[in-house]
Amino acid sequence: MNPVQKIFKNPKEFFDSIKTILIAVFVALVFRYSVAAPYKIPTGSMIPTLKIGDFIFVSKLSYGIKLPFTNYNIITHDTPKRGEVIVFVYPENKDLDFIKRVVGVAGDEVELRNDLLFINGKLMPRVREDDRSPVEDVTPASVREAAQLYTEDLDGKKHLVMELFPFPENYGPVKVPKGHLLVMGDNRDNSKDGRVWGFLPVENVRGRALFVWLSLDTERWRVRWNRFGKKVL
Repeated sequence: MNPVQKIFKNPKEFFDSIKTILIAVFVALVFRYSVAAPYKIPTGSMIPTLKIGDFIFVSKLSYGIKLPFTNYNIITHDTPKRGEVIVFVYPENKDLDFIKRVVGVAGDEVELRNDLLFINGKLMPRVREDDRSPVEDVTPASVREAAQLYTEDLDGKKHLVMELFPFPENYGPVKVPKGHLLVMGDNRDNSKDGRVWGFLPVENVRGRALFVWLSLDTERWRVRWNRFGKKVL
């Protein structure tokens, strides 16, 4: 008896199998849209924290419980904090998701003064880093050689930032309106972020970046094994 004859001889078994598969697919989709989802990093705007080719898990439950297959929170139990790395719907193109770091929440006055970040008039201190390993595989070489690394302390949340240009940047001061966030990339001189397109509505937030689960260096056709399981700080 061939497989086709067997299927039609046992239609109940066949349809039970189809039902099981459909349920499994539905559960997987609900998990992706409401609990956690994988994302790939396509650009260098978050170097050195996240590199091109990193695959990360994003928690959809960090700030609320979402209606399946939407970005709408049925229940909101928290909001993004300064220093957290979030994935969100890009305000200027709803078909795109961006990832950046929160530098200002509602009511904050944010300013960049000669590249130094000030929140509500308070300097967020930073220290120059001599360790070049976080950018050792960044391409092209001209970017790698120009990169200056700093550890920035954003209200107790320490993370790396990178600068490429020798001339300092000034931005603001701006006040973050209610229901919005101000986000920036850790690659401060090469990031299209809130300094360009403005404030991010909180309802655009998809979730918080948790950790890297896979990292592929497509320039050199290799796996970055040392990045597996790396927490997004």
